[in-house]
Amino acid sequence: MDTPPHVKSPFEQPPINDPAIISDTAILSAEKLSAEKESSTNIYDHGRRLSQADYIQLADLPLSNIDANYPKLLLIISTLIAVVALSLLSVFQLIAQPLPLMIALVGLVSVALLAAIVIKLIHLKASKIAYGLFKHEMVLREGLFWISTTALPYTRLQHVNLSQGPLERKYNLVTLKCFSAGSGLAEIDLPGLNADLAEHLRQHLLSQAAASHPSGIAEDDMVETRAPNQETDTLSIYPAQQDNHNG
Repeated sequence: MDTPPHVKSPFEQPPINDPAIISDTAILSAEKLSAEKESSTNIYDHGRRLSQADYIQLADLPLSNIDANYPKLLLIISTLIAVVALSLLSVFQLIAQPLPLMIALVGLVSVALLAAIVIKLIHLKASKIAYGLFKHEMVLREGLFWISTTALPYTRLQHVNLSQGPLERKYNLVTLKCFSAGSGLAEIDLPGLNADLAEHLRQHLLSQAAASHPSGIAEDDMVETRAPNQETDTLSIYPAQQDNHNG
């Protein structure tokens, strides 16, 4: 059987065998890829590259100390706890007499010295707490031997909580807690603030957060609405999703 002749399609392109044409095509493809890569790189302007001398040193940030009454309050609380513990140990020794008198006296003196050292460290650690508000973030520094510096940008700030215990109320102190989006724990836990100052600080943080969020969250949207007949501490706020956080 005779094979029918091959009919050439008008859309069929002849194979390119010319090395010059192949080389030009490869060069054009490489230039196109390079131009696309360059254009994608230039979408975001990184700005000038900073040198090490331009870095902001966290240790040099001007920070403010907390209220001086807070270290005093911790000193009083820790001293009372130590006195009660030593009193209970002394009463137990007098009643049960599990140890000889001299050994018991040496033990009580050692415990008292250890308690005094711990109390002093607690007082020093509380006095080292410092904070600062800057244009784009809030910074908290705390610690005595291991110093921790936390920076919370206003763009991540979700809501602010002010809490006050009975002893804090006596010294007009409150604790400020800042929560970020998607976090179940407070990223900034700042105790020992004067109550009046803390309220101004809360208002400032909420306004900065509302201005920094693209959605333009208002302060009223960041605070949960309470019923008129429900008792609410005037120095505390109950933000939305507060039930998801402890403290």
